[in-house]
Amino acid sequence: MRLLTPKQVNIVDQYIESLGLPVSQLMEQAGRSVFEVVHRYIQEIKGPKGVLFLCGIGNNGGDALVAARLLTEVPEVTPYVIVCGNPEEGSPLFQQQWKVVHTLEDTITIVPDEMMQSNGNLIPSHILQDVSIVVDGVFGTGFHGELPKRIGSIFEQCKEWRSYSDTRTCIAIDIPSGVNGLTGSADISSFKADETITLLAPKVGILFYPGRQCVGHMSIGSIGYPFPHHALRKSDHNWPEIYWNNADSLYVEPRSPIAHKGTNGHVYIVGGSPGIYGAPILSAEGALRSGAGKVTILSGINELDALRSLSRPEMMIRDCNNVEQLDGNSTVVIGPGGGRSNTDRKHLLQWMQSVTDSHMVLDADGLIAISNDVSLLKQCSYTLGKKGHAVVVTPHLGEFSALTGKSIGELNKDPIGYASAFAKECNVYVVLKGQPTILANPAGRVYLTTTGNPYMGTGGMGDVLAGVIGSLLNQEQDPMNAINVAVYAHSRAGDIALDDCGPGFTPTEVAQRIGRVLPSMDGYVRMIPL
Repeated sequence: MRLLTPKQVNIVDQYIESLGLPVSQLMEQAGRSVFEVVHRYIQEIKGPKGVLFLCGIGNNGGDALVAARLLTEVPEVTPYVIVCGNPEEGSPLFQQQWKVVHTLEDTITIVPDEMMQSNGNLIPSHILQDVSIVVDGVFGTGFHGELPKRIGSIFEQCKEWRSYSDTRTCIAIDIPSGVNGLTGSADISSFKADETITLLAPKVGILFYPGRQCVGHMSIGSIGYPFPHHALRKSDHNWPEIYWNNADSLYVEPRSPIAHKGTNGHVYIVGGSPGIYGAPILSAEGALRSGAGKVTILSGINELDALRSLSRPEMMIRDCNNVEQLDGNSTVVIGPGGGRSNTDRKHLLQWMQSVTDSHMVLDADGLIAISNDVSLLKQCSYTLGKKGHAVVVTPHLGEFSALTGKSIGELNKDPIGYASAFAKECNVYVVLKGQPTILANPAGRVYLTTTGNPYMGTGGMGDVLAGVIGSLLNQEQDPMNAINVAVYAHSRAGDIALDDCGPGFTPTEVAQRIGRVLPSMDGYVRMIPL
């Protein structure tokens, strides 16, 4: 599913307007979409059937006014309107709708500013007692910074009103007011919605925390025009294409009925050092559980006995200094438990330079090893790219900070932009782990994965993911799809582990559940028994 940034919203608006389609007609359809959501809740209300619209003076407020007008046709419903700002300073489309609403004052109750001021700039209590739904149409996708104090106080009042009854509902139009449409940063008093009806397409910011906590259930409303992919492609705006990664958008290539361990790929894992032997074992577990044909852990000769004592019988353990040639159709995962001493770092860098005919995944200590010499990463991606192989880096924010030289605070201001820029600069696939997890490819396309849960924040979870990515790169033709499937399957397995085990589940338990996720996307059809 395509996502939009605030700048892309403006590009779409300008494009549709250039077609000669009246923008007022789009507002009419947007308002109708809001009306339909509000009406759905009204049908379930057993208490008072008043609906309060909080309107800004931009087009978001205009959408709210359209919905308020349409509600006048619903029996027993009383629409209330509060305008947060001076209507005379509103956008042309807002003022147009405001004039229409004024002709309906016998059916729409407009709360005058004087009444608000006499009540301490808050919503009069007698109005809140008469409504079961509050609709936020104050700010749109372009909001950033802090909310005006008065509006923040009104939103806090709405939160308190909502907390007294489960039969009361808060609905946001397009994005909850106070949430940044790009980064998801949010004012502490942002409107907290039970449902957000986002128009045309979800906005990027509503998938990021803390803004995501204000969204509630998300539905998509029509503006009367389909998504104009071609308009964004033609624009000179160089922001990447951003998509929401979910099960509906993923597909796993059907496994051939005559597949064997050779065709299913060989995952080599380079890592393991004193005290962190579990990391390569967990990566191997992730690779096995996602269908790898063979899995081999490569480590120093002094580490082999410890690794064998922890490994499964399906995992091969070999001396990394005694490998003449890697199998074809393989991926090398470099870094899990690899160590950070100068000797360890030198060893990992040598391995990176030695891989010439396989996909490569750099994780954990592999990322730290190369962070002081990003030019080597570019060299690896160039060498492998000529043969159609992908290089994938899987940092968390701390590791990405080391790779980019940017502070974590700076990265958090624009994680998509930094991930996309790094992917392009180094010609690699970047999996920036977090919530959401960001996948950026060298061609300027970005996917956000929002499955997963905070109980996955434990040591070893990323090692499992690196193994899953390594495994699926061998099984899928398109590296982007392989990585997307891996990230989704890993995070969804974490959700299943939470359901099965409760908080405190382990990375091993996540790996064991990946096989329950992949069949939902796998095109393989089981043969009828003869």
